[in-house]
Amino acid sequence: MQSVPIRRRRQAAIGLCLMLLALAGFAGTAAAQSLFGKQVEVTLAARDGKPMAGAEVRVFAPGNLTRPATTGKTDSDGKFYFSADRDGVWTAEATQHGEVARVSVEGRGVEGGNESVSPWLLVGLLIVLLAIAVAYRILRTRSRRPRA
Repeated sequence: MQSVPIRRRRQAAIGLCLMLLALAGFAGTAAAQSLFGKQVEVTLAARDGKPMAGAEVRVFAPGNLTRPATTGKTDSDGKFYFSADRDGVWTAEATQHGEVARVSVEGRGVEGGNESVSPWLLVGLLIVLLAIAVAYRILRTRSRRPRA
């Protein structure tokens, strides 16, 4: 029979390996997409070609040019990032010092189609994993009780 410290080290090592595998799987998909769709980068510049740093940006979803899907400000290089959760032409519009810059981008929800990961699926998966961990802990506690 193994001693308690060796068993605990082995269990910790197995748990660490499983956690690293799970993180590696999520990191591979997070580079190309956000949780709600593909991450899109646009660069907005003024007429003279200089980036519009700190400009107010409004992004319009395909088929809806009246209400912005998201808003924000460009970074110091005139770049703005948003998530395209459906296919179609997305329009970004930046305004700075009375000057307006527009760019249209053909967006796909996720590379290869419109198969974005549902946030509810991710939350459900985490709840299932938590339930498995709790059940495992309860079973371990019961098996360690001294028998009368």
